[in-house]
Amino acid sequence: MADKYTMISFAPSMVIVAAMVVGTFVAIHYLRKCIAKDAAKAAQRAE
Repeated sequence: MADKYTMISFAPSMVIVAAMVVGTFVAIHYLRKCIAKDAAKAAQRAE
């Protein structure tokens, strides 16, 4: 079983890692939306 002093170091590290993973997925979703919007504008101009 993990002791208190191990968890003091481990828990914040896991929170940071989880935040980075979630942030990555949010950023990918946002970029895909922006790319689709730009592609639609480009297709409209090409007509």
